[in-house]
Amino acid sequence: MDIKKINEIDQWIIGNYWINSEIEELNEKLSIDIGSRWATSENEREAANYIMSHWEDNYLKSFKENFNIKNYKFNLWTIEVDWTKLDSYPYDICPSTKLNNQLIDLGYGTKREADDSKGKIKDKVAIIFRKHEPFTEQETISKRVEYIAKKGAVAIIIGDPKIGRRMEYSSVWDTRDPNSINPPLPIINTSHEHLLLLKKYAILEHDVKIEVQTDFYEATTSNVITEIPGSIEDEFIVMCGHHDTVFDTPGGNDNTSGAISVIETAKSIKRTFDKFNITPKIGIRFVTLSAEEQRLQGSFHHVNNNYKKLKPRFVLNCDELSTGNLKGIVLGFPHLRNFLQSQIDSLNENLKIHVMSQLDGHSDHFPFLEAGIDASHPWRWRYHGRYPTCEYHHEEPDTFDKLIVKDLKYYVTSFTRLFTRLCLTDPKDWPKNKLTKKMIRSRLDLSLIHIWRCRRAI
Repeated sequence: MDIKKINEIDQWIIGNYWINSEIEELNEKLSIDIGSRWATSENEREAANYIMSHWEDNYLKSFKENFNIKNYKFNLWTIEVDWTKLDSYPYDICPSTKLNNQLIDLGYGTKREADDSKGKIKDKVAIIFRKHEPFTEQETISKRVEYIAKKGAVAIIIGDPKIGRRMEYSSVWDTRDPNSINPPLPIINTSHEHLLLLKKYAILEHDVKIEVQTDFYEATTSNVITEIPGSIEDEFIVMCGHHDTVFDTPGGNDNTSGAISVIETAKSIKRTFDKFNITPKIGIRFVTLSAEEQRLQGSFHHVNNNYKKLKPRFVLNCDELSTGNLKGIVLGFPHLRNFLQSQIDSLNENLKIHVMSQLDGHSDHFPFLEAGIDASHPWRWRYHGRYPTCEYHHEEPDTFDKLIVKDLKYYVTSFTRLFTRLCLTDPKDWPKNKLTKKMIRSRLDLSLIHIWRCRRAI
């Protein structure tokens, strides 16, 4: 398609979507009317049904991808010391426990600090900061927890790095390390302020009471999918983002923002293609995923059950899009870097392509990367220039107001323009991905060894 026609399409996309966006209505429905969407809950099922019907109302034929997941719910959780209940929030997959044991302060929980305790950890409740010890070689939280458990601790209380008695739903799982999926002992979060209080009690060799009641179960949940077919069979790209949240939060930033970007981009592209009578060469699959907050079970299921033989040429995963404005696209692998950069340059938005030095495992793009698929995410998440409001994540204050409507409009129009270009490009003009699963696994193993090492002067 010639540049004049592309410019005409771009102008129409921006103008039409800015006027006809339904972001605010979708945000109100998902974040306020439905609210917290823990996978397999009634609220999450309602959200999946709503997304499906919303797409259908906008002439996008959609369907559910149902699957069972291993899940859990917390019925009770407390930390009590000296007859005072402290802030508490169980970590991911925390088992039921009831104990009254002595505290021990292990600082940041590093191997060095655990060794310095000289055998005093056994049968104790360890307290540690989640943050990394300054000016030292950094250790992942999963490795710190694992080592403390081997030293004989019966539980760990981790201090949240945020101030203001705030706590997040958190995990010690490192997606790159399958062995870290199940915590080796009960782990409870407490606020930064109450960890400091516990440190004083640890000096006095005081006992702490911990009780957690957890039910483990299996239940059904659903990914929601719609597709815009291309003229060339078995050629497609994917845009995805999870619609579930952690418990007790409506997830304005994480991830109502990402789910809405997928919902609205699908509608925007459909309207664009209808308006200009465009038949794409490459099809587009849009997926709102469930169970991201339960160790990426939704995306793992989707990848394992759809892409063993036919793989998408490109995947864009949208997560936490209210953390800052769009700066570019982050690729896990380098194959598409120059190709995508040329496409992005044609948007005239000064956006850049970045290639990660390791396989980022913090969201639903990871199962695609692990399968050797060229997956990416927008350059906004956990990087310089984030909004202060993006710090509300995995906690109750991550409410509807954390979604930045203006920025999300910009995301959707940019994604619409980019995907329009990608699906009109002949497959023979796309670079080939030559990575094998064995090569990916090797890179993951190397990443686990080096990712947390501090930069050293050469």
